[in-house]
Amino acid sequence: MIDNIDFSSKKALLVEDNEMNVMLFSIFLRRLGIQFKVATDGEDALLLIDENHFDIILTDIHLPKLWGDEMTKIIRKLPDTLKANTPIVALTASVDSADTSPYLEAGINEVIQKPFTEKQLVDVLSKFLRVG
Repeated sequence: MIDNIDFSSKKALLVEDNEMNVMLFSIFLRRLGIQFKVATDGEDALLLIDENHFDIILTDIHLPKLWGDEMTKIIRKLPDTLKANTPIVALTASVDSADTSPYLEAGINEVIQKPFTEKQLVDVLSKFLRVG
């Protein structure tokens, strides 16, 4: 729990293929009390989404097998509207703030530029996750 925000009832899917980034995100998510699963590519992420409910999806854009924006387009077309409307936040180092429109058009809710601060992550999670 950070800044008196309790995310302990929330579940996230982290889609990231870089081991160092998975370790960093895992530290952040554990400190926030968020339960999470990790997928290392877009196809594995879709399998986990099929089998689980997540309150938010945090994804890199450049992933093996299926990029984050392509994965998002598939998620947005799922017949389960709860899953189809899950907030999706892209965490990427390969785009600048002026270049996010293709990702937003794909259905990604927000793009965070790597590297980011823990406060930036908390602010975005607070925006999409109802806590209290």
